[in-house]
Parts: sequence; C-alpha cells; structure tokens
Amino acid sequence: METIQGTIDIINFARNGFLIARLETGETILGNLSEPVEGQSYTFRGQWVDNPKFGKQFKFDHYQVELPKDGDGIRRYITRAKWVGVKTAKEIVEAFGERTLEVLKNEPERVAETISGLTLGRAQEISKTLKDQEDMESAIIELEHLLGGHHLPKKTIPQLLERFKSDAPAQVRHNPYVLQDVRGVGFPTADRVALATGIDRQSQARRLAATIHVLKEAADSRGHVWLPLEKYEEKLLKLIGAPSDGVAYNMDNVVLEKEMLALKDLADDEKDVAGMIRILSDSSLLEPDDENLEGLAPDQQEALSQALSHKVFILTGAPGTGKTFTLQRLIREFEDREMVVKLAAPTGKAAKRMSEVIGQEAVTIHRLLEPEPYQTSEGLRFAFSRGIGHPIFADVVVMDEFSMVDVSLAASLLRALDSGTRLVIVGDHYQLPSVGPGSVLRDLLAAGVPSYELTEIKRNTGDIVKACHAIKDGRPVSPSPHLDPEQGLNLRHIEESDPYRIQEIIRDLVVNRLPQRGYNPVWDVQVLSPMNEKTLLSCLHLNDMLQKALNPMGREVKGTPLRIGDKVIQRKNESIGEVFVVNGDLGTLTFFDDKEGRKGKRVIEPTFKLTVEFQYPEREAQNFVKDHHLALAYCLTIHKMQGSEAPVVIIPVHSSFGVFFNRELIYTAISRARDICITVGQWGALEQAATRIGNNRRITRLAEIIRGAK
Repeated sequence: METIQGTIDIINFARNGFLIARLETGETILGNLSEPVEGQSYTFRGQWVDNPKFGKQFKFDHYQVELPKDGDGIRRYITRAKWVGVKTAKEIVEAFGERTLEVLKNEPERVAETISGLTLGRAQEISKTLKDQEDMESAIIELEHLLGGHHLPKKTIPQLLERFKSDAPAQVRHNPYVLQDVRGVGFPTADRVALATGIDRQSQARRLAATIHVLKEAADSRGHVWLPLEKYEEKLLKLIGAPSDGVAYNMDNVVLEKEMLALKDLADDEKDVAGMIRILSDSSLLEPDDENLEGLAPDQQEALSQALSHKVFILTGAPGTGKTFTLQRLIREFEDREMVVKLAAPTGKAAKRMSEVIGQEAVTIHRLLEPEPYQTSEGLRFAFSRGIGHPIFADVVVMDEFSMVDVSLAASLLRALDSGTRLVIVGDHYQLPSVGPGSVLRDLLAAGVPSYELTEIKRNTGDIVKACHAIKDGRPVSPSPHLDPEQGLNLRHIEESDPYRIQEIIRDLVVNRLPQRGYNPVWDVQVLSPMNEKTLLSCLHLNDMLQKALNPMGREVKGTPLRIGDKVIQRKNESIGEVFVVNGDLGTLTFFDDKEGRKGKRVIEPTFKLTVEFQYPEREAQNFVKDHHLALAYCLTIHKMQGSEAPVVIIPVHSSFGVFFNRELIYTAISRARDICITVGQWGALEQAATRIGNNRRITRLAEIIRGAK
C-alpha cells in the first residue's frame, strides 16, 4: 500500500459514493468517497494501477481529510468553496493567518466585525457549513470503518447520510439493523454487521429485526399477509437460532391477532379493503334495458341483471365464456343512464387490451389514482393523489384483470372510491394470484361478495379455449394434431427432451417459421417461461439466445446485457423525471448516451443515459444506466404476461421446472395466446403441471374480516 497527498482540482465523476478526480499535481485518483469537495486536501492510501485507456491512476482504499494549514492554501480553499470572493478571502487570511478556518468556524461574530462587507449572517452561514462539513467527513470515515469488509451496496453510506446526517454512525452503532432500510441490504447482511459491532445474539434488537425479515419474506416470496405464530417461531429459530421471546407483542409495526402475525401496513390494507367493501355493498336495483339483453345467452343475461342489482359486483369466467361481450352491454347500460364510467386495469398491456375490446379508453390503476413523485433518501418515489377526501370522479369504476391486484393496490383503489360509486370487478380466479401479497379476488369471492361466473363457451376459439377449461377443471388436455388456426387447431406441441434442442426449436419458430406466416418476431410472438433464471429454459437463457438472433447488430450498453433496439420490460413502478412507468410496461431501447455533461473542465453530471420508448400509453423516458430497472423482454415470465395477450405464445415445457410448474402457471400461459399457442418440450411435464395446485393457498384474513363485517 502507498500513500499520496493532494488537493482535488477537478471532479471527473462522483455518483453513488464512487469518485474519479484529478489532483492539483496532475494525478488521477479513484475510489469510494461519498462527499468529495473541490479544493479540499486529502491523504489517500492505496496502489497505482494501469488503465489501458486512461493510463496510470491511483486506486485508493482509505482516505483522510487534510485541511490546508498555510495561508495561501486556506485562501484558495475558501475561494474555491465559493464562500467568499477572491478579495474578501485575501482580507480574511491577512487578518487571521493560519487560524482562519478555526476562527471562521468558531468565531463568526469576530470575522464579521473585522472584515468590511461581510455580514454577520454570511459569517454564521460559513461557520455552520464548516462545522457540518467537518461532522459529515468524520461521519463518512466512521461509517467506512464500521461497514468496510461487509460488501454493502455503494449507495449504503450516501443513503444513511441522507437519512441521519452526521448522526449516521451513532445510529448504526446503536442499532445496526437500520441497514435493512437501505435498498439492497437484507437482514443477513445487516446481521453480520450487527454481530461484528458486538450486538448480543440474544438481544431484543436482533429479534425485532429478524421478525420483520420473516414477515417480509413470507409476504414477498409466498404472498402471505399473515403468518401463524407457530410457523413464525419456526422460521425465526432457523434464521437466528433463538425463539422470539414475545417481542412481537410490543412491536408498533406488527399486528398480532388470532394467533397470527402480520406487518401492520398489510393488515391495515386488508381492513381498509373490507371496510370499503362493506360501505359500497348496498343493493342498488336497476332494471336492464331489454335492448341490451338482446343477443346475450341466458347466463350472460343473469350476470348483467345481477351486476345492475349491486354496487359491488364481480364478473368471472374462463376464456371464451363471453365476459367481454357481457361487460360491453353492462357499460352501455350505465352510459344509457348518463353515468360516468372509468375503465382501468393493473398494467399498461392489460389497459390497452381492455381499450381495444371494450372500445373506449382504459388506463392503468396507477394512472387512475394519479401518482405524484416525491424525493426520498432512496431516490424518487410516488404517492397517489386520489384517496380519502379526494376520490376518483366516476359513477362507475370497472376494473379488469383483478386477479393481478395485490392487497395494497386494492386498498389504494378502494380508498379512492366515493361511497356512491359502483365498482365492477372483472377477473379470472383460475389464473395466477397477484405477484404482491394477498389473494384479493379469491378472498372477495370466498366472502360472498355478489358475483357471477360464466361457464358456457360462447365462441369457437379452438383448442386453446378447450385446453384452458380442461386444465381448470382438472381434465386431461390434448394438443392439436397439426396447426390450422382457422379450423380451431391452434394449440400445437413439439416434443423434445433435450433443453438445447428445445432452445433451437424456439429460435427457429421465432426467427423463421412464424414470420413466414406473417407474424412480427418481436412484437407478435411472445416466449413465456415459468422461471426467471434457473435452467436452460429460463428467461435469462432464452432472452440471451433471442437477443443474438433478433438484434445481433445492436450497439451494446456498457455494464448491462442490453443493446440498442432491444425489446425491454420495466421491472419497477417509478417516476423518471416527469414520466411515470409501471412494473410490466414494455418498450424499445432506442438510445444510449455515454457522453459526460461538462462545465468547463468539470463534469457537472455524468449522463450515461438510456432512452426507452414505452408503449400503452406511448411515452419516452430517460434514466441513468446505473439506476435503470429494465430487462430483456423477448422471453417473459408467465407472471409478467398476466393481463396481456399476444397473437402467438411459445411455452417451453420441461421436467427441469420441477414442482414450480403448476396448474395456475400453465393455465395462465396458454390463455395469453390469441391466435396460436405452441408448447415445446415434454408434454408429460405439462400434464404433470396441470395436476398440481399452485401457490394459491395464501394466508390471508380478508374473507374472514368481510364476513365478520356483514
């Protein structure tokens, strides 16, 4: 290890705690330094490295702030920090010499009295800035000492400083589990830091943090809102090797009811959904217009009549049973009565599909609730402006694809409804449950909320619809003997057991055989996999293969698997500038700006921006490469495709998916196909999947609360 000392002359790059800068002596330094200051002197410890493009650089692992001690250095320091001008800086240094910084920090009144033109207020500002800067620099060094060697994300220290300021080290020492609030830091990492700082393995703080982790894990990975006490104790013992010792009884952010635990936010969401359902669930007898009953089958007429008789109503049914046609007539009934009707769905794809089939505009639930961005220590977040006291302006709200809606989004929606608003829910409870926690559609049905299920197949859409009904009923499924969509032979299977050959067949279908039928290989054909990363038939491997086949010449985006021209999917709800994007939005990556914004010699903001043209609705968004939440979308998980459809769907089916491949997954996947569905792999694996009841036994209390509220 070597040591060099110098003053930062130009900051070339500073983001997320990483710095590249040039010293006044000409050397380039790089390393982790959270709050760099031009004109500040530092001592760096590290080693010289040779960069093939930029030459010799000093890569430091440790640093120490060195304030200038001579008069000339102090004058340049306070001038470059823009606290005072050149003339005033010279007067201050001439007056106080080498004690200038000490006097500025501790005796602002004396400085103001001595220096003509420098007000007391300005002197006090400089004093506070110096003290704060000194405190922050000490905090940064202490945090780096505390957290070094634990492989935490680069944003950890900046986020802690944003939240706790110079008190951050004390907060971490007092309770290292505050690290769990930092994005990318889970309980296991926070626990390693805690134990390294001397936290007792049997401490209450450790049990409290582990409790939150167990409940969050149950919600995020299994969809549970509640966890039985016995199961909670079992998971806690496995995680930390100790029982809870009753800590959950005194936690403000945890609810304990009927021998079950839940995160308070989720428990409150369930109660709010139940409460609003009770408020809205009055009977509202409206007689259907005979004209709107014409052409409807008897079960569709019954569904329409029941929908008009209740302020909250659920319309369900598998593909081909006429939900859309029934819904069109129902909406016409409301509009004939001059009622304002708003249509919404969980994703942009689902909203676009709803708009197309209903014939009027539908928006995402998020857009209906009017999100507004706000800044946090973790970046830009959003909150819904529509809610209690500021409801959605509508007489009727129609929500499609409700199986995708988790308990938190359902609560946000219901809080935004006026007590006089009617709610029509449309969904297919045989599909996958929501990605987020809860099982809202199933719970509402189980609670006896007025509903009607259409079961009779109304249209001849061929073997795809027949397969969906067979799968939901637990009956055997048969593929089409050959492909002839016009004759209803639209569910084709290609048998192959070798995963590499399955990849090759999928590639040939997408790139050659389906385009020969007139389908666009990128936007008309969608490959779906049950898994994101594991096995050769996961989205990870299939996306890599399809990217090389469909976008081989696209310019690479450094540090990512993306290329210009790629079909991409957004993986997080967020505001990007003035543009709001939702998890599941699809688009095309159109531009990569790898130039640096400069002001003179200084890099004022490194751009490295990606530009994406999103669909449904069309909008353009730019984001920093390091902050993007994009993934390739040539192959999507079945969950991500829920609520949407494609002209052609291709599904790998294979025993390597194991028990994860289940009835809800295969039902949802096949029902996403509009014209053609092709399965490639082992038909026996599909048949086995159709016999497995999947992850729909989520532990919730919504149905129980609704029944109790009646």
